[in-house]
Amino acid sequence: RDHSTERATVDMKLRVMLLFAAICAASHVTVSADEACRDGTCASNPNDLRKVLTDSEDVADYVVRMRRELHLQPELMWTETKTSALVKRELTAFGVSFEEVSSPGVVATIGSGSAPVVALRADLDALPVTEESDIPAERRSQVPGKMHACGHDGHTAMLLGAAKVLKSVEPELRGTVRLVFQPAEEGGAGARRMLEDGLRRATPPIESSFALHNWPYPETPSGTVGIRDGTIMAGSGSFEITFTGAGGHAAVPHKNVDVVVCGAAAVMATQTIVSRLTDPLDSALVSTTIFKAGGEASNVMGDRAVLAGTFRALDPRTFEWLHGRIEHVAAATGAAHGCDVNVDFFPVSNGVRREEYPPTVNDVKAAALASSVATSMFGDDAVVNVSPVMPAEDFSFFAEEWPSAMMWLGAYNVTAGATWPLHSGKYVLDESVLHRGVAMHVAYATEFMSTGFRG
Repeated sequence: RDHSTERATVDMKLRVMLLFAAICAASHVTVSADEACRDGTCASNPNDLRKVLTDSEDVADYVVRMRRELHLQPELMWTETKTSALVKRELTAFGVSFEEVSSPGVVATIGSGSAPVVALRADLDALPVTEESDIPAERRSQVPGKMHACGHDGHTAMLLGAAKVLKSVEPELRGTVRLVFQPAEEGGAGARRMLEDGLRRATPPIESSFALHNWPYPETPSGTVGIRDGTIMAGSGSFEITFTGAGGHAAVPHKNVDVVVCGAAAVMATQTIVSRLTDPLDSALVSTTIFKAGGEASNVMGDRAVLAGTFRALDPRTFEWLHGRIEHVAAATGAAHGCDVNVDFFPVSNGVRREEYPPTVNDVKAAALASSVATSMFGDDAVVNVSPVMPAEDFSFFAEEWPSAMMWLGAYNVTAGATWPLHSGKYVLDESVLHRGVAMHVAYATEFMSTGFRG
């Protein structure tokens, strides 16, 4: 047997194998990051996300300064002209292009101008609330009867901070970011209007959207974020019920038709819609929050009573069903008391029609992406799997249009005095968390553009 020939053959096979391995390695090295991630399966780079957090910390002072400037001049829905002007001023300073959509709404664009495209959204409007917070007087709202009591000033400031960070790395972006500064979240359905006025037709098309809402409640202390897939916030609507009777002297009620008694009965009857007609395992509510009747004289019975309130549900079918039950209860109560009845599900508030919002439903993959980047930046303990809640958001219209995620930015901080609920005149926003919101915006956008939903 010729052992020398056998050894030569083995050596030749070994050389071929080594050469093949070298060629494969060289080919792998020359594959670009874009090509490596094209199939959506490559993992995110934690170092990149940590840099996002560092870059966001670098703009923290800027974001706080913007938030405080916005807080001084709150504007109600569809009147956010000064707020919009500030946004455009800052975008111009960054060298970021923008356009008006659903004025005073603004949409800015950063990136390559090509797909993939992700939208980041912040709301602009304030509430008709008088500020009673404990922050220094010179930092409180300077507009009587108006306040950023839902923290939209913080949302706008965080998105401006994200614009600043994204612009600084624009050559590295693997797609396009649309920054949506949206008016009229507080009942005006500004998100739906922006979709109708061009967002849904934007080219290249938006493929996903992301938003944050500060959440000053114990389940999400400052330093955490809250997320869940599926329904995270309820659908909401408003109602206004008008009972018309026959007023007169209060000493002869039998000769009048008493709208106060009728209205009081209706308040109680509407409570049975949830307590007796809704499945106990379903989440719904009907709350009467306004009752107007009579005049100033105690011996005069008025001829008109107006009840107004809100109704909400997590299930879209239950939400639709509530309309009919409210109408039925109002009509039956009016008939029992001899009053004419009118029910309006789109009442006008401060000159603007209040719109209905569907439930906010987080896409499973979008929520997973938001949770993943949050975990990479903040740690496992900082990401809270939250339960759905009954407050509503018109970001729900975006979530119906594209795979989207609404995340809560934990902002409950006893030391900072940030323990009052949203929509309270005593509400305080913990500014120390704002840079985390900037980081979430930037990280969601950059990760989506790089890896999509990771297969």
